[in-house]
Amino acid sequence: MDVKQLQYFVVSVDMGSFHSAAESLITTQPNVSKIVKSLEAELNMTLLNRNRNGVTITPEGEKIYDYAIEVLKNMKKINNLKEEQDIDKLSICSVPSNKLSTFLSEFYNSSLNKNIKIEFCESNVEDIMKKIHRREAELGFVYISKRNMSAFKKKIRCKGIQYFELRKTPLCLFVGEKNSLYKNKEIDEKVVHDTKLIQHYEDQYSIFNHLGHLKEDTFYMGANTSISYTNSDHFLIQLIKNTDFCSIGTTFIKEKYEEHGIKAIPIVSCEQKISFGYIKRTRDELSNIGREFIEYLENNNNVKGDI
Repeated sequence: MDVKQLQYFVVSVDMGSFHSAAESLITTQPNVSKIVKSLEAELNMTLLNRNRNGVTITPEGEKIYDYAIEVLKNMKKINNLKEEQDIDKLSICSVPSNKLSTFLSEFYNSSLNKNIKIEFCESNVEDIMKKIHRREAELGFVYISKRNMSAFKKKIRCKGIQYFELRKTPLCLFVGEKNSLYKNKEIDEKVVHDTKLIQHYEDQYSIFNHLGHLKEDTFYMGANTSISYTNSDHFLIQLIKNTDFCSIGTTFIKEKYEEHGIKAIPIVSCEQKISFGYIKRTRDELSNIGREFIEYLENNNNVKGDI
């Protein structure tokens, strides 16, 4: 049995006839029929029923088809590995951050090695931990509150993951021009008690949970506080921009909002700051390109400043 037999069988099933399969595979109909028949003989099974209108799959063929699909997928992955062996891959997952995206593009421009494959996705902290643990990404960038840092480190330690802080970033309130706070240069957290907030759905290590425990859990105890939730960045931005809703976040996402005329106002009485850094698998050494990117971030004054 070889890959070609499986490929011709799968294409014949998908196309519904040897004639259509031959056109797709750029070969002849007799050749497709011959190769599929050789697979059936080797397995001692009838995989396809032949008729005037083409071919239909048999119950035995259904079972072989599922396995054949997996084999072909894995062969494609193996062939891709051959093609990519000389390409450095930088695989990153991160909490939403325009700054990090900017640094990543600047890093690429500054790199002498342009033969880089970049994989970048945004998610929440829980999903980022899973991706690092499952080796779906090499580096995960997260923000963690001081209150939840101990629980966070305990959880990732059990998964064989370490956290490295890059810096601490303060909290701010994002408001649009229709909000009465728009002209403020800074605000006290007590002011937020009477605001309407739109927040991302977050996990247990999020900013939202952090804020709920500032100043002896009084942050969200205002009688007029209204909190709405969304998983849509576009909706959140449009709501802040066009209504009196506002949102609480960290300074490393402010550029994303400023592009839409949304202002980031520092919350000056928040004594605690959010830790921003990256996680990696404890026992794994970073790839050369991964290590270069971390060194770039550690040595970049803009990273040390306002992420």
